[in-house]
Amino acid sequence: MQPVTDHRTYLRVVFVLIGSGLAMSLLLLDVTVIAALAASDAVPVWAVVVVGSVLVIAPVVGFGLVPAARSIEATAAESLLGVEFAEGTPGPATDWPQRRRTLAWFVTHLLAGTVPVGLVVAAIGLHGPVVTAVLLAAAVVSAFLLGGILAALAPSLLGPSQGERLARLERDVSRATERNRIAREIHDSVGHALSLVTVQAAAARRMIDRDPAFADEALDAIEEASRSAAADLDHMLGLLREDGDRPRQPVPDLSSVDALLAATEAAGLEVEATVPDGLAGALPVAVSREAYRIVQEGLTNAMRYASPRRATVTVGTIGAADRVLELVVSNPASGPRADRRGRGLRGISERVAALGGDMSAGREQDHWTLSVRLPIAGGRAR
Repeated sequence: MQPVTDHRTYLRVVFVLIGSGLAMSLLLLDVTVIAALAASDAVPVWAVVVVGSVLVIAPVVGFGLVPAARSIEATAAESLLGVEFAEGTPGPATDWPQRRRTLAWFVTHLLAGTVPVGLVVAAIGLHGPVVTAVLLAAAVVSAFLLGGILAALAPSLLGPSQGERLARLERDVSRATERNRIAREIHDSVGHALSLVTVQAAAARRMIDRDPAFADEALDAIEEASRSAAADLDHMLGLLREDGDRPRQPVPDLSSVDALLAATEAAGLEVEATVPDGLAGALPVAVSREAYRIVQEGLTNAMRYASPRRATVTVGTIGAADRVLELVVSNPASGPRADRRGRGLRGISERVAALGGDMSAGREQDHWTLSVRLPIAGGRAR
């Protein structure tokens, strides 16, 4: 909340006086109608009481429960009371708890307005200069004090409740988690494609004079990998922009692993793969998708660091009733760069943790081995 200046203090008095004006208008209407009914002998007393109660209650409740009342009162509170809502100016009430709190605020505003008006009316009706002066001074002081009280109450009655704050926090966390997932997808998908492009470009440069046909094939592979990476990147950025009009592309899973292996071999990495037929269809969708990305990242690392340029990929189920999916990607490794701990492995670790699995990655003698176990529909990684 902003510091209260003298100017802002007077604006708070204006806000209280607005409540006074509203209260006086409603009171004048009520008194006029009720007096007219009471003066008529044809109207029984019970009817006067019922009509009077409706006239007093209905306008207040009716306005307080209107969805737009929340945004109107909140805007006035920001402008005149100096209230700053942490989540921005509240909009119209969207549920009954918000409407009830807005009604409570509106009633409080009206009651606050009746205090200085009542003191002024009392000062006018009573005789004696001392009493009049005291009551008028009390009216002024009460207006200042009530403005401060209303400023303190506004955030709790017009702003979001604790439950709404928690719901918004959960939405923000969910959105951040989704964006983190998309960032991993971009890293794995585009990173793999760029690794293919780098390897193929280097091969094409070396062979362009000695073997033009090979260089031409490498350039074709570069074109295809670049096109695929651009499509994936455009799709992922569309998700980050939350563009609901764009159709979502299917996320690759283990059913696409053959195409992944073919593209990797075309880039010059010899791959020996063991993937049972029909395995992808027997896995939960989330497990199959994450497994594909893990294999993709493992092959990306192999393309960068394998020496000689070959790798083995083994995918299969293990454990009792085949309730655990095991993924192993291994490649020969030599030199200091073989011991890598980069963003890709962190992404794999996050994927594995999200599914309740476990992983290990590191050098085993002269090979780098990535080993992942993912539980399948109630299975437990060991």
